[in-house]
Amino acid sequence: MGLYALELCQLGLSDKKCAWLGSVLETQPYLQLLSLRDNHIGHTGIRRLISPLARGCRKLSVLDLSGNMLQSQGVRILAQFLVTSGQGLETLDVSSNGVTAIGARDLANVLVPEFNLSLKHLNLNMNQLEGSGCEAMGRMLVQNQTLEVLTLSQNNMFDNGCQALFFGLESNTTLKSLDISGNFISHVGARSIQTYLQSSSTHTPTDNQPGLQSLNVSANSLGDEGIDVLCGGLSTNRHLIDLIANNVDVTDNGMQHVCKVLKAGAVNTPSLLTLSLRHNYRLTRNSYAQLAEASKANHNILRIAADLQFEGWDEVWTKVEMILIRNTVYAMERYRVPLLMVARGRILLRDITHSTSANSTGIYSLPIELRRMILIALDKHNVLTRTQHISALNIACNPANHFSTKQELLAAVLANDYAFVHEMIKTVHS
Repeated sequence: MGLYALELCQLGLSDKKCAWLGSVLETQPYLQLLSLRDNHIGHTGIRRLISPLARGCRKLSVLDLSGNMLQSQGVRILAQFLVTSGQGLETLDVSSNGVTAIGARDLANVLVPEFNLSLKHLNLNMNQLEGSGCEAMGRMLVQNQTLEVLTLSQNNMFDNGCQALFFGLESNTTLKSLDISGNFISHVGARSIQTYLQSSSTHTPTDNQPGLQSLNVSANSLGDEGIDVLCGGLSTNRHLIDLIANNVDVTDNGMQHVCKVLKAGAVNTPSLLTLSLRHNYRLTRNSYAQLAEASKANHNILRIAADLQFEGWDEVWTKVEMILIRNTVYAMERYRVPLLMVARGRILLRDITHSTSANSTGIYSLPIELRRMILIALDKHNVLTRTQHISALNIACNPANHFSTKQELLAAVLANDYAFVHEMIKTVHS
């Protein structure tokens, strides 16, 4: 037997020590997670580790090298490792390593289908990619078919890097989470985000359809104009469900645009589930009062994070909390009602006319349409559409409809809304 996980963090490991570490790794065939976070490993050290990793750690899926001194030369060595022996690696963290645009290009060049990699999570935050490095990431996203989470915070991206990144995203079908916080992005860069959201507005969050589900734009100089632009994309959005916009210098004017988007998130329409607006200290009581009112019309929003820096904030926030509780109930109902309608419908709608022992009195003496109305009344909060009601009743009427899991049944009833409801339930339980 051997190790499944090895964490050697903040131990001052240098390039010289990597020779010894390599001899250890070569004897660990079951190792799946290796964390060498916050040491002093440079390109020489990573070169000494790569060969032992390739020979001895065939099952490695998580590699954390954050907080070291790899720089672009070390990332180039990592890129070569990915091509030759890293096909099983799913998570790579090289944040805070002094990586420049050159290293970003080397990494981007191997994250294409021809090399058959499995990388799903890539963390490059707190490096020096700048605009040209983000352009390389954007070109990679056009072809990449595996990445699901990409973190590029604090990389001096600026507007040109943001534009290049989202241009590539328009052709991407797998990325679900993107962090571009702290990158000096203004309303100019926000326009590329708006264009992306509008171009993918016909999609819903499923495994087969493209579209970011989570976006972090915190600590950028968006201001009211940038928030207005961003909300222009959110108004037609059908896949982004988590927006983090902390510390973006928004004022009461910008909050009006946010509230307008929330009001548009009506019941049965995919829209934001979570919204974070923390550390926006120019917002006043009026903004949060508007937020509470806007949330009333929104049946989907489940979480709102904000800093309430005014007297009497508890009164305003109580209103928001009550709405979030209501929406949590609605979310659970969208999961529960289809199952309940089918289960009870199998009893109330069954055909007993050919049964010799059938009792024609009681519920079965009622017309079939009335029995259907009784089942539809189970949806007390009207969380399902008429089409979904009909689907549930038709499934209940047909004994030939068999489902091996609850999820299969829900997918049959909810159709295109299933993935969105699934995300709602995940958010509630998280």
